[in-house]
Amino acid sequence: MISPDGAKTIETASGHIAPVTCLALSPDSNYLVTGSRDTTVILWRIHQTGSSHKKNAQEPPPTTPTTPRSPLSGSTSSLSETKRRRVEGPMHVMRGHLGEVTCCSVSPDLGLVASSSNATGVLLHSLRTGRLIRKLDVAEAHAICLSSQGIILVWNETKKTLSTFTVNGLPIATSVLLPFSGQVSCIDVSTDGHFALIGTSLFNNYKCDSSTETGDHELGPNGTDDVSKNSEQSETEQTVHVPSICFVDLHKLKVNIKNLDSPSLLSFVQSSPENIF
Repeated sequence: MISPDGAKTIETASGHIAPVTCLALSPDSNYLVTGSRDTTVILWRIHQTGSSHKKNAQEPPPTTPTTPRSPLSGSTSSLSETKRRRVEGPMHVMRGHLGEVTCCSVSPDLGLVASSSNATGVLLHSLRTGRLIRKLDVAEAHAICLSSQGIILVWNETKKTLSTFTVNGLPIATSVLLPFSGQVSCIDVSTDGHFALIGTSLFNNYKCDSSTETGDHELGPNGTDDVSKNSEQSETEQTVHVPSICFVDLHKLKVNIKNLDSPSLLSFVQSSPENIF
């Protein structure tokens, strides 16, 4: 944890035995999840100095003997040291992946931790117990977001698809971004849980060709994805410019695009900041 004032290191916590490959804060900033090349996902508790926690926030139970402790959570720590500590954990070490964890997300509202690896796909763990709940029917994900409305948004860079699922793992919709000559650089969900903000950017040393324009997968005779014909999801194709900012309705996956080179974008952001945050 680093201070924004002078970039001074405030605190360091240890738990993984390999490099950390991804991390995510919960919307209320009370929890942090980290994914690693060691195939595990760790849940941490963040204590905000000078502020009390919400009474209705879900808290994992005390660390059990089967859950490794970090050097910062020794049993000999005094109460005053506990109050001063900003990063507490590991609260849970979540397992189930068979390869490097590529992305993760945490939602106290849903009580879920979502994570993905190329070898295992998307897994959902319980925030309260750390146990594996279910696996989503997704081969791989390069970004995951959890909505307070119970929607899981998944971005697949290889297939250029945005997909949504319920917390029970049922597919809602899929949108294929075609043509799409860039990459998704960031995704965030609105506080009301109904919309997502997606930023797109150009690939480094990008060379335009037909395979990348179509997401490196074969298209049928009518320009549709043959792989999706047997899918029970409602699937649409949408053109996305690069670079751009996309506003996505999570229930329908309808994309509204604002080009970054558009002179109206700055005035739109300044006049409607609540639509972005």
